[in-house]
Amino acid sequence: MQGAAAAQSIHDAGIIEARARTELEPGVGSASLPLELSYTQAGAEGCLWNAQDSFSGCPGRAGLPALPGGAPVWAGTLQGREACGGSMTRVGDSWIGCTIYDSSPYFAVNDPGDTYWTLVANDDPSFEQCNEGPPGLSHPLASASTQQATPFKFDVLRSAPPARGGQRLRMILSLTDKDFFCHKMGAYQYSIPFLSVGAQQGRGNPGPVGYISRFGSPRGTIVFRARLSSYQTPGCKPGTASICTPAGAGVHVGMYALTRVAGVPYLVFLDLFSQGVADYSAYAPGASRWNWPVQESFFFPGASVLSFVAGTQLSTYCGINLPRYGTDLAWRRYQIDFGALLGCAERLGLLDGPLPEDEFALEGVHWFIEGVGTRGELGNELSAIETAIFVHGFDQARP
Repeated sequence: MQGAAAAQSIHDAGIIEARARTELEPGVGSASLPLELSYTQAGAEGCLWNAQDSFSGCPGRAGLPALPGGAPVWAGTLQGREACGGSMTRVGDSWIGCTIYDSSPYFAVNDPGDTYWTLVANDDPSFEQCNEGPPGLSHPLASASTQQATPFKFDVLRSAPPARGGQRLRMILSLTDKDFFCHKMGAYQYSIPFLSVGAQQGRGNPGPVGYISRFGSPRGTIVFRARLSSYQTPGCKPGTASICTPAGAGVHVGMYALTRVAGVPYLVFLDLFSQGVADYSAYAPGASRWNWPVQESFFFPGASVLSFVAGTQLSTYCGINLPRYGTDLAWRRYQIDFGALLGCAERLGLLDGPLPEDEFALEGVHWFIEGVGTRGELGNELSAIETAIFVHGFDQARP
């Protein structure tokens, strides 16, 4: 499929331009541009999946009776209060409280135009007025050098090694720098901050970043170098015992990819480092249902979420050997074949249907950090990102 190979690419392969911005357009989710929540999908409540089958429920959905067990249809990991804790005035199938937030903290680096690396700065419950901004842009981002009190930090590092001429992206999730006290509630609120950066079709990348084959292929393989740039074990700040216990703290970091199979959207998560409550390496790979009715987001309308962990789990269940990030802060080189991961998911019965015989688009690849706790920090540094077919030594697809 030479045509498919020619059409794919990570626009800023090697991180040469290093332009980046948050995915939502400026102002989206504020009073000037209220969030558009859409409930026109196949699920019983209008989300992608039935609320009772999804760990997220059908967030933001108003005007429907409770589920058989008594829970509201909107209740889940993304929303914990009716009307998202804000105005209960109805707007469409939702409330003003779920569509208008105090701000929309747009962030950009190096004057992005139509092409850029896209940033997601989410904090679940993200359909929640305790956050300054809307889902996917819950709190401001800042450069680590500014010392701004925000959990989300992002920088472009211009020194070349080991990027071989390119630049480096560094993202930092700081639990320590988040204020977990919600003044609108008058109490501390438990939350799970999540930060990612990546290349996404339609959000700064002109087309797919690759093409996936169920048998594995360099067209569906992403190569890069990465390391932990900083690490402080997650824990609890004094005074936050109401929402934090040492046993309930942890962090995981890795990649996720977006693709579609027979019309079903998939989010494929691969942990490359995990600790504490966020370490799932003792479990088998899994699948779950996630709703995301934010029409302005590339995640819309949600996905079937597949979860893998590098190391023993991935080797045991999939026969794939990948190194994990180390707290030694050393650089490691990766080549992640998402066709091989999806092929393993198919063999394990985690997909909604069979993979196609022909190649299909890898719509996006992203690197993420997610943490639980009220103290701690993890930094992830990335360089030399490319689709493998354009890297010397990967020019022949496997049969």
